[in-house]
Amino acid sequence: VEKATLAAIPKKLNLSNSRQTVSDIQTLSAALEHSPHVYFLDLIECALDARHFQALGAGLGHVKELYLSGNVGLQEGGLTSLASAVKSCRVGSQLEELNIRWCGLTEHDSLNIVQVVRVFKKLQGLHLGQNTLRTHGVDQLTGSLISSTIEGIYLEGNNLDCAAGSILGKLICNMPNLKELYLTDNPLLNSGVADMLEGVKHSKSLEWLYLNNTGVDDGVIDAVSACLVHRAEQ
Repeated sequence: VEKATLAAIPKKLNLSNSRQTVSDIQTLSAALEHSPHVYFLDLIECALDARHFQALGAGLGHVKELYLSGNVGLQEGGLTSLASAVKSCRVGSQLEELNIRWCGLTEHDSLNIVQVVRVFKKLQGLHLGQNTLRTHGVDQLTGSLISSTIEGIYLEGNNLDCAAGSILGKLICNMPNLKELYLTDNPLLNSGVADMLEGVKHSKSLEWLYLNNTGVDDGVIDAVSACLVHRAEQ
């Protein structure tokens, strides 16, 4: 009977585009706390705010993939509430993928993102696309990202300009586990990409670099070619 019961427990739970009360989230959190087989939780566009995240955090100990995209409440104390509540988990966080795209996050939220990265110590993928972190916001994240286990960073559409190039280059060069970096739809321009490639030259781990629609033209080809030659000779 026990084996049959365990087999019936869903491993993926998708509640996206639903409206949940704080009481609903408290009930969900309590259930998750005792359901180690649920590793995927989707709460995309559920109008969650800081109160919901405070209620949810304690139940995330076993969840490995968490999707919170489209919840703008994350920028209104939600990130802080989530980080604080996760600390109270009776088991250490197992989260590997965190998706907080389209949440209206700005550079003013970057220090709160730092808190979240530090709490989720096993995080491998951080999805921050289609927010407005800008160059200053990403600069504030670098310290925590460099000391993390993250393998994939997704920053598409964050209004990163050419000044972000050297910051990203430092990040790439100093993150030993970084394999994927998505920078699509950022106005990095030739100068920003060229500066970033200086860091790419010295990376031992980077495998995927997405630079489509970053405002570059054929003037950046020399920098790309030099980077490829340098890495091939390592």
